[in-house]
Amino acid sequence: MSYQAKGLQAWLYQRLTGAFMVLYILYFLSVILTQDQMTYLQWVNWFSHPLMNIATGLFFLHLAYHAWVGMRDIVLDYVSNDSLRLLTLAGISFFLITSSLYLLRILFSLSLNV
Repeated sequence: MSYQAKGLQAWLYQRLTGAFMVLYILYFLSVILTQDQMTYLQWVNWFSHPLMNIATGLFFLHLAYHAWVGMRDIVLDYVSNDSLRLLTLAGISFFLITSSLYLLRILFSLSLNV
């Protein structure tokens, strides 16, 4: 696959993950704005519902991938020193992976507590 095709693929993934995140945010805001006031127990029950739990997990995985593609392109374009580029990309990927794993741990524990 040529470099242009990989660039097109990254562009397409950016758009697809962005579209999913917009839909999730619109749903989330519609629920928040239509509810009078949610108690802690209602929040926990809402987020521990399997569909909401999966959608939230997918949202944050899409967010991490979306951020990775964007930050990777920025670093590749603007950091010219190879070792600094590698260090920066490693730091970004470490942060995104650990954040995603921690969030999935939280969501999995919510689904077990119900």
